[in-house]
Amino acid sequence: MKNRFILDNKITNEFVETYTKTTYRIIGENKHSSIKPCHWLEQRLMTGRENRNCYKGIFGIQSHRCLQNTPSLPFCNHQCVFCWRDIESGSLDSEFIVEPDDPKLLVDEMLRHHRDIINNHLPLRRYLDNYEIMIDILYYMLLNNEKTHSVSSLSNNIHVSKNKIERAITLLKNQEYIKPTNHSINNFSLDSDVNCCIGSRDELEILINRVLTSPDEIIQAHSEALMPNHAAISLDGEPLLYPKISEFIQEFKNRNMTTFIVTNGTLPKRIEQLDPFPSQLYITLPAPNEEIYKKVCRPMIKKGWDKIMQSLEMINSLSGRTVVRLTAVKNLNIHEKFIQEYAKIIEKVNPNFFEIKGFTLQAKALLIKERVKSEEQMQYFFPDYDYLENLALKFENVSGFPLIYRNKASRDFLFSVNWEQNTDPKITNI
Repeated sequence: MKNRFILDNKITNEFVETYTKTTYRIIGENKHSSIKPCHWLEQRLMTGRENRNCYKGIFGIQSHRCLQNTPSLPFCNHQCVFCWRDIESGSLDSEFIVEPDDPKLLVDEMLRHHRDIINNHLPLRRYLDNYEIMIDILYYMLLNNEKTHSVSSLSNNIHVSKNKIERAITLLKNQEYIKPTNHSINNFSLDSDVNCCIGSRDELEILINRVLTSPDEIIQAHSEALMPNHAAISLDGEPLLYPKISEFIQEFKNRNMTTFIVTNGTLPKRIEQLDPFPSQLYITLPAPNEEIYKKVCRPMIKKGWDKIMQSLEMINSLSGRTVVRLTAVKNLNIHEKFIQEYAKIIEKVNPNFFEIKGFTLQAKALLIKERVKSEEQMQYFFPDYDYLENLALKFENVSGFPLIYRNKASRDFLFSVNWEQNTDPKITNI
């Protein structure tokens, strides 16, 4: 069946229009590349502090200076059930079937669009306003501490839109300055420690400045965001399908930017030919064995599992840093009974790091039960932090690889494998 998004091996304007209804920007003449600011970039703009950084912070990556991108948006040879991308209609082929754009022009355009997004869609004024709104919310709750407060009531009494109230509440909840009441996620009260010890708006401002953020830090973060220093080549599709991937990496390096590539590992020859090598290469290990792999990834290629194993087995011969990543789906590819199998694979291939990361139940990943053809509810497949932590500790015990970092918000667990003990994993070279 023909896809309306591709005609005569050219991606149509309808495809571009579909994606740009969201925060994607389609880049380049042949429309196969894209950028999209991630959730954590905006979170970092809210405070300017490390407390709102993504899991990549362990490697020294600052979320507000990270350019999330892909040179092969609509092309992938997997249909992973956990993918939050629109693989149902937005994945156009398992091979790269259009003329590849020039890497230099792509990177120039990516940076231009990134700056436009920061200036016009994630403007500084939004985050300075958010700072004031946080203080207004706390002060209003302080003056009305006998009540519980909903988004609607706060919006009405502070005279701010519900969207702005929700944005401010997110940070205040994370900092535990306010707490949900009566097991409700819609009503809030002031934390008792704040209520008992703070007596004025000025004191609330001092508290926010000390613990959460300040206007100067917000201004600095926004200014720095205009000059990204890291490229996460992981947004969508399989990046190694792009025929000029090495030149693409070089263009970022020419701009003194570090690079991460996340690949599904089905293109071992492309991995072997990477020159230059990215600052760090992630190879996905999606299953403990071939049977589970076929259920999780629904490959559109032959011998996909063999190719992933081939990619993993060449890790020790590669010239740069490597991470093997397990994107964990509860009751599918992560379970206590699989720990020994995963441990054997990791011990054999010997990457620098092994990572267990819970899949994100958002966007098109909400279709997981349909993709798996299951009658179970979505939460059946969602591994929460406590579940993953328990398995991570068991993996540490079975494998002997130390768990060196965990990120609760991202449900991310990082193990040191072939890495010198007590050596900082921060990236120091581009």
